[in-house]
Amino acid sequence: MVTLSFIDKSNPKIAKALRTASIQEEPEIFINKNIKNALILSIIITILATIVVIEGDLRRDWSPVAYVAIPIVLISFFLIFVKVFMNAPNLIIKKRKRELESDLLYSARFLLLKMESGSPILNALIDVSNLHTKSSKYFKDIVADIYLGTPLEEAIDWSKKYSPSKSFAKVLEEIRNSLKTGSDIERSLKSTLDEMTKDHVIAIKEYGKKLSPVSMFYMIIGTILPSLGSAMIVVGLGFVNLNITFTVFLFFLFILAVVQIFFIMFFKALKPALMN
Repeated sequence: MVTLSFIDKSNPKIAKALRTASIQEEPEIFINKNIKNALILSIIITILATIVVIEGDLRRDWSPVAYVAIPIVLISFFLIFVKVFMNAPNLIIKKRKRELESDLLYSARFLLLKMESGSPILNALIDVSNLHTKSSKYFKDIVADIYLGTPLEEAIDWSKKYSPSKSFAKVLEEIRNSLKTGSDIERSLKSTLDEMTKDHVIAIKEYGKKLSPVSMFYMIIGTILPSLGSAMIVVGLGFVNLNITFTVFLFFLFILAVVQIFFIMFFKALKPALMN
């Protein structure tokens, strides 16, 4: 398949992205499926757009519509395939990263506590995997690989290679280096966790600095401007003797909803992963 071969060459990291996103599909199957789905959706969009253009009048000449339909199919196919389907693994990776880093420090410190109390690394990993935290399931994947016969070092290497979080990969790297060199794992892991703690403090301080101006803009654009603006519009229309129809009211309500949703999504994106 020519198209598939070209996409594979232009996306050398697709296999790693799929494994990091925990998508259990081969790159060829994943790309082939997305090509079909994107083509179907682009055809549906083109048909709907064509119906809107001709306004349901079947007596109109369809020849000009054909010249418009081809670009719509190509553009919609490109946008759906590249920007939606092929970008889905990256979105999943970002979601997994935020989930993992939300309480990784707690799980990692619990792991360090277990090893400082004399537990072997494998037993400590099993105890961490049984925690009721979001990051515990990523330790559980390591334990599951070990139960299936994978050596401890290889299981850690695999999880480190396909980890969605650099912080988690750094913790696993310290464990892997200690197993390989025989160095003091407690000391190296504690140093790594202290560094992660400092990074979290810095991230929270930066979030506080960013939150103040954004909150001010929200108070102005999201609360004061809609209330005062709507009152001024009503008064102004009263002077010019114009009535506010229900359609105009729905339009302003739609704009207000869009502004509120924008700020909600912006605040959510601004918040550090450790505060989720």
